[in-house]
Amino acid sequence: MQAPENRKMTGAERIEHLNILAIARTAFSSERSLLAWMRTSVSLYTFGFSVAQFIHYLEQKQPGTQYSAGPHRLGLALIGLGIVILVPAALSRVRRLRRMTELGLPDYSKSFLPLGAAAVLLAIGIGTLIGLILTRPS
Repeated sequence: MQAPENRKMTGAERIEHLNILAIARTAFSSERSLLAWMRTSVSLYTFGFSVAQFIHYLEQKQPGTQYSAGPHRLGLALIGLGIVILVPAALSRVRRLRRMTELGLPDYSKSFLPLGAAAVLLAIGIGTLIGLILTRPS
């Protein structure tokens, strides 16, 4: 409900308008939370990939040297953790949007772009994890 510009709002209209704005602020806050979880997930992906690839690089640089599998497993675990934290964050955003839509969330605050970006990041993480598992020599 938008405030009419020509007349004064009644008390009930003013309360309803403020309530809708509060719901919109909550939706934007939920979006920022998802983006923060996405940032954390990407950080875990990159750190895990870096650890795994650095050990692989050292093994390539010094032929005949075999390093422990521990750092490679740590890299895989960090990428897996990035995947695991992204899924509940995206599902939480979807549940909040549904609840707020029932409460009258205005259309201008329904952004599905972060959910699409989260899906892409999830696919990247899964692809990276599978790639590292398949390319690791025994």
